[in-house]
Amino acid sequence: MENEKNQNQPIPFKKSSSWKKMMGKKWAFPAIYIGTAAIILAFVMWYQGNVISTVSELTNPQDGVVVTNPEGNPTPGTDTQGDDAVPVAGSVEPLAWPVGAGVQYDQVMSFFDEKATAEEQQKALIKYNNSYFPHTGIDLKAVDGKSFDVVAALAGKVTKVENDPLVGRVVEVEHADKMVSVYQSLENIIVKPGDEVTQGQVLGSAGRSEYEKDASVHLHFEVRVDGKAVNPEQYLLQPEAKNQ
Repeated sequence: MENEKNQNQPIPFKKSSSWKKMMGKKWAFPAIYIGTAAIILAFVMWYQGNVISTVSELTNPQDGVVVTNPEGNPTPGTDTQGDDAVPVAGSVEPLAWPVGAGVQYDQVMSFFDEKATAEEQQKALIKYNNSYFPHTGIDLKAVDGKSFDVVAALAGKVTKVENDPLVGRVVEVEHADKMVSVYQSLENIIVKPGDEVTQGQVLGSAGRSEYEKDASVHLHFEVRVDGKAVNPEQYLLQPEAKNQ
């Protein structure tokens, strides 16, 4: 009977003892630490490799995609023949300066250019409510400080006419190639949405705005391409060709 009892008793689990002996070695914990670190490092390298690959695909456009720099010019090596290509200076009809014939005027503020010098950028900042904002167009002002006729820079269709409490009366004209010309701080407007206008046609007259109160009577003129404000000067006729 005693032999049967001994046979039925569970055999001691020796693996636990072996594990304890191994963990008791001086090299055990350093080895486990190094092994774990190697696994983590391998995972991190794999993850970074996948991220870099994804970023590379996003920043290296292929078929039909155009990347534009702040001047609106296509980045070398991209396709400019796709349907969504952004028009660049020289690919569209030049814009006339949006000032009526015979008016002597000055450009009193320029477009905020990210590639301009710090001094030029400082001059292209608007101060409003003790904060500074990048100027998204150019400001034109008559030499005598009086109001003047504001004309369409390019033929197109009037898509917006409104009185904005911040930037004054506004007219927007839509042109080809996803281009829109914007005329703000107007005193009065003589066109309405849906009107087809020709280049040089009077839209209204220069006035004031709350946003650029210090500018007094002026025209704030913007050019937007595919919804993004760009420097109007790259599309306007050269200074020597201005009709003053």
